[in-house]
Amino acid sequence: MTLLSGASRFTICISAVLALGACGQASGPDAAATGPATEAADADAAATSVSGTGTANGTELPLTGQAFIDAASASDQFEIDSARIAQSKGLTGAWREFAQAMTRDHTKSRNDLQAAAAKTQGVQLRQAPVLTPEQQDKIQQLQSASGEAFVRLYSAQQLSAHEKALAMLTTYASSGDAQPLMDYAGKTAPVVKHHLEMLRNMQP
Repeated sequence: MTLLSGASRFTICISAVLALGACGQASGPDAAATGPATEAADADAAATSVSGTGTANGTELPLTGQAFIDAASASDQFEIDSARIAQSKGLTGAWREFAQAMTRDHTKSRNDLQAAAAKTQGVQLRQAPVLTPEQQDKIQQLQSASGEAFVRLYSAQQLSAHEKALAMLTTYASSGDAQPLMDYAGKTAPVVKHHLEMLRNMQP
């Protein structure tokens, strides 16, 4: 988590990613960003068109530092918000332990991303991540579900979010444009892969 050079740049809409997935509404006020000062991203940063994205298996993936930071930050926040909802629903056993692990691991991932962003010139990390519309919709679905329906929904969302997050991290680790962020992506990918293994083992 080699520098990208000579690749043609094009503008497409950044997809919902996580992931880390794909992470309701952003919590907390929009505070000062980490790293060198750059022009502030607007409130729809995660959903506006950006340059420097690639594709993997039909999924749009960010290859520029700013696009990657926006996507990874939203992914971590989606995981944290989803886990808090899961714990509020009174889950027990393996699913309760999984939600606790998501809170712990994605909080660490967010802190590691902040440290990597501080070492990268020309990028900005929001302290209050901006979720994509898809992530916000998924959070609302979780809040409305209960019982077994909630477990099925949470499981399906987590599988999708972690698959997207893993694709994003592995792609940026090998094809990104900022070494500190590439190092972060390479270090974080195995953690997300482990989360996927946990999820698959928990399926009925």
